[in-house]
Amino acid sequence: MASLTVLGCANSHPNVVARVPLPRVAVAPERVAMPEGLERDWPMFRDDVERSGFAEGSSVGTSVELLWQMPKFNLTRYGAAKGSPSVVGDMLYCGTDTGRFVAARIDDGTVVWQIQFDNTTHGIHGSPAIVGDFVYIGAYDGTLYAFERRTGLLVWRYRLGYQVGSSPAVVPRWGLIFSSHEESPNGGGFVVALDARTGALVWQQRTAAHPHSSVAVDISRNLVFVGDNRGIIYAFDSHSGRPRWQLELDHSDGKADVKTTPMVIPERGQLVFGAWSGKVYSVDELTGHVVWEHPTGGKLMGSAAYLPASGTIYEGSPQGSLFAIDAATGTTRWSFPVNARIVSSPAVSGDGRAVVFGASDGNLYAVDATSGQLIWTFHVGGQVSGSPTLVGDKIYVTSHGGGLWALVSHS
Repeated sequence: MASLTVLGCANSHPNVVARVPLPRVAVAPERVAMPEGLERDWPMFRDDVERSGFAEGSSVGTSVELLWQMPKFNLTRYGAAKGSPSVVGDMLYCGTDTGRFVAARIDDGTVVWQIQFDNTTHGIHGSPAIVGDFVYIGAYDGTLYAFERRTGLLVWRYRLGYQVGSSPAVVPRWGLIFSSHEESPNGGGFVVALDARTGALVWQQRTAAHPHSSVAVDISRNLVFVGDNRGIIYAFDSHSGRPRWQLELDHSDGKADVKTTPMVIPERGQLVFGAWSGKVYSVDELTGHVVWEHPTGGKLMGSAAYLPASGTIYEGSPQGSLFAIDAATGTTRWSFPVNARIVSSPAVSGDGRAVVFGASDGNLYAVDATSGQLIWTFHVGGQVSGSPTLVGDKIYVTSHGGGLWALVSHS
């Protein structure tokens, strides 16, 4: 049986290392709704199940300073985008590419508990989801884990395939968690819906290639979406898993992998995603019909963000520019150049003022969401490929070798 190592739990001596066996999943007869979170929190990758990257209740000022830093995060050379922190209440949760999973206090970075995952090929690259009393994370051992978020005690695990590089999405009112899994080194993959309380399988579907993409959900239309490394976007019924449509991108100019996570704009019926074709696509949620394409250049790795008030989509390009795109027409509103690759997914502040993103030059950038003018930069010690997390006036971000950073902005 696989195992994990619990390090420095709040209820144990800090020098004691306990090895905890992972139990089999218990099956419940029916799903139970879970408590909804608060809008000011950032409880999962891209903040919500739509993967909007829009941080309600947050603000970004004209300057920024260090609040605290946790060193020794993301130390390997594996090139996939790194995970980003999730924040609920007074706690932050984040994984590393060495397999360390940390729960820390947001005010000073004190570690409350941490777990070291054993036998993972590349540690953790996804971002956790926190709902109610649970925190969920996938790892590069093919397993999705559920822990008690206050103690770090294991609740259940679900293993399928050999790697999970994606980030889970939880819909509390349905009591469902959605996850994408890579089948084997030879390719293939799965999308699953599980009972979020027990880990019991609700439905499972296949993908043609590895789904590095995380699942996005449109609750109003009962649809879930995911992309794969063959350049295919899939739409499934959220409750039954029945396929609704799939769209394969044009490969005539080379690879068109969809490694980014799709973003849902329910009020527009749009699904937006980037691909290795060097384009951002908007498709109709119900049909998969392509509405527009926007060229950015480069093999896109970061996901898009959306500002509802202005109808603007933001996407960064590995060729070194952040684009602001009109959601209705796909035309460029402005672009902001940096002399570095952008793999980081941008985040938009809830006050509508700023877009925050990282780049390979080790800088975190804040740019005016309307004009594209630079507000500030802050160096975080190593290249940034993860998504910044915005909560209140705080910004949390990881960098390659540079640690986990907590910043506070001032007007």
